[in-house]
Amino acid sequence: MRRLTLFNKTLFFMVVVFGVIAISTSFISSWQLNTYLTDEYISKAHALARTMAESDLELMLNRDAAAIQSRIDQYLAIEGVSHVVVADSKGDILAHTFVPVVPENIRAMLHDMAAGRSLDPGSMTPSDVVSKNGELHVTYPILDGMIGYVHIGMDLGAVKTFIRSAVLRQQGMTALVFFGCVILAWAFVSNISRPLGRLQEYARRVAVRDYGAVLNIDSKDEIGELAGTMTAMTSEINDLVEGLEDRVHKATAQLLQGKDDLERKVEERTSELSRTNIQLKIEIAERKVVGEALKKTEQKYRSIFENAVEGIFQFSQDGYYISANPAMARIFGFNSPAEFMSSVNGGDQKFHMDEEVRATYMATLRESGEVKQHVYQLRRVDGRVIWVAENARVVKDARGDVLYYEGSLEDITMRKDAEDQLLHQAFHDPLTGLPNRVLFMDHLRMALERSKRREGYLFAVLYLDLDRFKIINDSLGHDIGDSLLKAAAGVLENCARTVDTVARFGGDEFAVLLEEITAPRDAIKIAKRILEEMSNPFNLEGNEVFTSASLGLVLHTDKYTRPEPLLRDADTAMYRAKEMGKARFKVFNQRMHDQAIQLMELETDLRRAIEHVELHAVYQPIVALADYSVSGFEVLVRWPHPTQGLIMPDAFIPLAEDTGLIYAIDYRIIEQSCAQLITWREAMPGKFFAAEQPMTLNLNLSGKHFKQPHLLQRVEAILEGSNLPAQVLNLEITESALMENPATAGDILAKLKELGVGLSIDDFGTGYSSLSYLQRFPIDVVKIDRAFVANLEEDRDSQAIIRTIISLGLSLGHKVVAEGVETMGQLNFLKEAGCQFVQGYLFSKPVSEETVERILHDGGTIQPGQRLE
Repeated sequence: MRRLTLFNKTLFFMVVVFGVIAISTSFISSWQLNTYLTDEYISKAHALARTMAESDLELMLNRDAAAIQSRIDQYLAIEGVSHVVVADSKGDILAHTFVPVVPENIRAMLHDMAAGRSLDPGSMTPSDVVSKNGELHVTYPILDGMIGYVHIGMDLGAVKTFIRSAVLRQQGMTALVFFGCVILAWAFVSNISRPLGRLQEYARRVAVRDYGAVLNIDSKDEIGELAGTMTAMTSEINDLVEGLEDRVHKATAQLLQGKDDLERKVEERTSELSRTNIQLKIEIAERKVVGEALKKTEQKYRSIFENAVEGIFQFSQDGYYISANPAMARIFGFNSPAEFMSSVNGGDQKFHMDEEVRATYMATLRESGEVKQHVYQLRRVDGRVIWVAENARVVKDARGDVLYYEGSLEDITMRKDAEDQLLHQAFHDPLTGLPNRVLFMDHLRMALERSKRREGYLFAVLYLDLDRFKIINDSLGHDIGDSLLKAAAGVLENCARTVDTVARFGGDEFAVLLEEITAPRDAIKIAKRILEEMSNPFNLEGNEVFTSASLGLVLHTDKYTRPEPLLRDADTAMYRAKEMGKARFKVFNQRMHDQAIQLMELETDLRRAIEHVELHAVYQPIVALADYSVSGFEVLVRWPHPTQGLIMPDAFIPLAEDTGLIYAIDYRIIEQSCAQLITWREAMPGKFFAAEQPMTLNLNLSGKHFKQPHLLQRVEAILEGSNLPAQVLNLEITESALMENPATAGDILAKLKELGVGLSIDDFGTGYSSLSYLQRFPIDVVKIDRAFVANLEEDRDSQAIIRTIISLGLSLGHKVVAEGVETMGQLNFLKEAGCQFVQGYLFSKPVSEETVERILHDGGTIQPGQRLE
C-alpha cells in the first residue's frame, strides 16, 4: 500500500530539518577549529620570533650571517613553519630559508616595513599578516627595530587539511544516524498509512453514492473511532437519499405547473422590459453627453493642475503625499512629481526647517479643518532655503470620516526678500545703513523697560550733531557731504560697543544708545573718544576734511518713563554744547530743561507779540562831536511783555533768528520806522529829515536776511510805499553776518547801495578779517564796538585798536561812530583820536517818538551829561 501524501510531506520536512542542523553544526565546528588553530599558529609564530630576536641578539649585532642562517634552519623542523627571514633596519636580508631566492612579494613587504609603513620601529609589539594564499607572516623588531626584524612565515594549509578531515568524519557519522532515523520513520509512517488508506478508499465510494460498502477497521485508536462514525453517517445518508427522491418527484410535478405560469409572466415582463430598454437607451445617450462634458471638464482641470504656478497636493493622514503637480515638485527642487513624492515619502531627507512648526501646522489642520496662509521656511533638495505660504483643508466622506488633506503651496521667497528689504529700509538710514529714528526709539523703549525690570541696569543716550557740516556740504558738494556722513557713522560704530545702538536721524544728526554700562563714567569715556576721533581729518575722495561734533549726553535715565522726553533732553544738551563753542559734550541737567521750556514759552509769546504788534521801536541819538548836534537815530526794538515786563533785544533776538521770526520783526520795524519818519518830515518841513543833508535812521539788520532772496525787494517796496528818499535809511549789519557768507553778502550790499541806502558795519573789531571788509564792501559807516570803548580808559590795547579803526575808517572816507560812550574820559579820548560821531548813555538812552520830537523842537542838539529820558 502506498504512503499517504500527508506523511510524505512530514517525512520530507524531517529530512530537510535534519540536513540544515547537520550543515550548521559542521560550519560552526569548522569555524571554531579554524579560529582556534589559527590563533595557536599565530601564538607559536610570535613565540618563535621573540625567542630568536631576544636569544640571538649578539649574532644580530655582529651581523653573523652564517650563524644566523644555521640558527634559522633549525626552525624549519617545527611544524607549520614555512619560512624564516632576518633583515636589518634598512630592509636588507641577512639570512633566510627560501630556496633558491626570496620571493618578490616578501622583499616588497620587508622594504615597506623598513620604510615605516607597517610597523612602528619604536614599538615592541609584533605584527602579523595573513596573505591571500593562506600563509601567516609575523614580524618582530630587534631592539625596537634599530638592529632589524625577524620575519617568520607559518603555513596554514595544515590547519585547513585538519579541519576538512574533521568535518568529513563528523558528516559521515551524521549521515549514518540520519539514515537510521529515516528507516524508523518509514516503518512508523507505513503502519499509520494502512488504516488511513482504507478509510480514504471508503470515503471515495461514499462520494459516488455507493452506500453498500463495508469498512473493517478494528483499531481502538482515533482512526477506529473515525471509521465507526463514518459508517453510521453513511447509513443515515442512505435513508435521507431515499426520502429525498420521493420529495423530488413531487416537486417536479409542481415545477412543471409553475413553468407554465412562469412563461406567461415572462411574456408580460418581456413587454415591460422592451419599454424599459427604450427608456434606458435614452438615458444612455444623455449619460454619454454628460460623460463627454465631464471629460472636457476633467481635461480642463487637469490642465490647470498640471500648469498651475502654485504647488497643488494631496496627502494622507499619516503625512504621505498622494498626488502633487509639477509646480509642487519644482518648488522643492525636483524635476517631476514622481521624483518629489518618492523622496518625500521615503523619509530620507528633511525638508522642513523647524519640525515643531510643522507639528503645530498639522495639529491646527486636524483640529480646525483648514489652515490659511501658513508661512514657514523649507529646505529644497539642492540645499537652498526658501519661504513658502501653504493653504490646506480636510477632505471628508459622506459619513464625516477624513479621506485625505489637500491644499496649495506658493514660493514667496522673493516677496519675503522684498518685505525684508522694505522693513530694513523702513527702520534703517539708506545712506549709512544705520538704524533710523523709528528703530532707535524702539530700542530706547526696550532699554527703559529693562531698566524697570532689572535693578541696577544703567544706560545712557548720546545725541550728536556735526559742526560745520553745512559749510562742507555747500563748498565741496553733496557727494563729499554724504561721504563725510558715512565716515562719521563708521567712527561712531567703532567707538560704540556691540551692545550699543548707533542711529542716524537725518541730516548730520546721530544718536547712540549706550546699554549695559557699569557707571556714568563709561558713557563719558565713550563721548570723549567720539570727540577725539571726530577731530581727526577725514580723507574723502582726495579732500582732507576737518570737522568736529557737539554731543548731548543723558546719564540719569531712571526718571524717564517714555523715550521721547529722554531724547528731547539729549537734544537740548547737544544744543547747549553748540552754544558753548562746539566740539564738546554737555551732560543734561534739569536746569537745561527748564531753560528750554522757558525758551519755548518765550517763542510762543514772541509769535503772539508779532501777531498783535506788541513790539515797538525806540530811538537812540547819534551825536556829532563837532557841535553835539544829532545826526541821526539808531532804531532799537523793545518788547513790553505782559507778565515779564520789558524784555531787551539780546533776550529774544537770538531766539527770533533761530526760529525765523527775525524776518517779520525786522520788516515790521523798518515799516514802523519809515511811517514815523514820514510823520516827522511832515511836522517839520524843510528841517532835519527833510533837509538837504537829512538825519538818518540806523536800522539793525540780521545776518539771516543774506540767506533769503527777498531782502532787496522788501526794502525797495517799503521805500516806494512810504515815498522816502533811500539816503534817510542806514542799514547796520554785524561783522559776524558778513563773515558767514561773504560772497552772497557782498552781492546784496552792492544792490542795496544802488538803491541809495546807507550801510554800516556794526560791532566792528570783533571779527578776524575786519580790515579787509572795509575795502571789500560798499560801507558808509564804521561803528566801533562798545567793548573797546568800555575799557579804553584803563586798557592801552583798546586805545590802540580804537585809534587804528578811526584812522583807517577816515582814510577810507567812512564815517566812524563809537558806541557805548558813558563817561567824559571816554568822550575826551574819542575827540582827541578824531572820532566824528558817538552814541551812548552819556548823551541819551534809547527814547520814544515823543522824546525824539522834543529833541528836534529844541534845536536837535544834546550836551554831554544831559541824559535825556
